[in-house]
Amino acid sequence: MKILAFDTSSTACSIALLADEKITFTHDNVPMQQARLILPNIDALLSASHLKVTDLDAIAFGVGPGSFTGVRIATSVAQGLAFATHIPLIPISSLAAVAQSAYQDLGWTRLLVAMDARIGEVYWAAYVVAGQGVVELLGSEAISSPEAVWLPNDPGWYGVGTGWGEYREKLPFEMIALDATRLPMATAILSLARVKWLHSEWISARDALPVYLRDKVAVKKDTS
Repeated sequence: MKILAFDTSSTACSIALLADEKITFTHDNVPMQQARLILPNIDALLSASHLKVTDLDAIAFGVGPGSFTGVRIATSVAQGLAFATHIPLIPISSLAAVAQSAYQDLGWTRLLVAMDARIGEVYWAAYVVAGQGVVELLGSEAISSPEAVWLPNDPGWYGVGTGWGEYREKLPFEMIALDATRLPMATAILSLARVKWLHSEWISARDALPVYLRDKVAVKKDTS
């Protein structure tokens, strides 16, 4: 199994490669440099494993929500590679990637992800770890003011994501612990994509669409 994964929805350019059970990755916090770095970094990872894009079984990408420009970069790169090679795509929520990363690194299994969405709002979602060792979404992903974030009324949750650093006093929950700096990581996207690949859950290039959540703002920004 050979899967390339990447995410540029935050300030990071995160890329990972699974090739015959070996994972290699780069994760660079490079605000506003993702468009310049993503293709050279992909080439470098593939070259180091003596692979070409056409050797891949699938390409997984962070579909958002997150930075409008960053989400478009990842989606456009995924589409371009897939149109050229007909390799299937596996879109992965960038919020799920944050939760999966915290589970893999910290062992946290009940996670409330809140990512700073600017203008006083957060992208957020609640996740629990399922039997396959991957996070599972409870309810739906949303964008709202921090005060409007919802969580099941039971204890034992962990807070993850940049929204906890920006709006801690406004998020109305007590968490067991916080990781307020965690960003989406491509290694976590690989874990989620691997399960989807085994269940034949992929799409074609023409069906790859970014997830903004704040659609009206995205349209206004794109046409101004």
